[in-house]
Amino acid sequence: MIQNQALQNLTMLVGRVMLAAMMFWTGYGRLMSYASIHNYVNDWGVPHAFKPFIILWEVGAGLLILTGIYTKPAALAAALFCIVSGFVVHLHDGDELQLIDFMKNMALTGGFLYVAVAGAGEWRFGKRFNFKWS
Repeated sequence: MIQNQALQNLTMLVGRVMLAAMMFWTGYGRLMSYASIHNYVNDWGVPHAFKPFIILWEVGAGLLILTGIYTKPAALAAALFCIVSGFVVHLHDGDELQLIDFMKNMALTGGFLYVAVAGAGEWRFGKRFNFKWS
């Protein structure tokens, strides 16, 4: 039983790290190329003033999910981000590559929803510091 529990905790940690890495590195990349993403964000129809919030949303959710602190609300926020960005940015008629990106966002949404329900598992900082919703 202990080996099965350890394997489950390891699997939840690896899955959480992989999902968090996607969010964090995307937001971090936007932060590092802050000036150059202006036109890209405008192409979505998103005002320039929202750019810092988009970056904070991605980086913040990624870090919270990674550390297992407030994992459930962070996972819901990440799922919402994937849905909104999927429909706003990636759903275009006749563009097969954007359709693939849209489906990627929907798959990520499923992963984040799973984390929102199951939580971070036993291996998390939220348990150590007794945070709720971890």
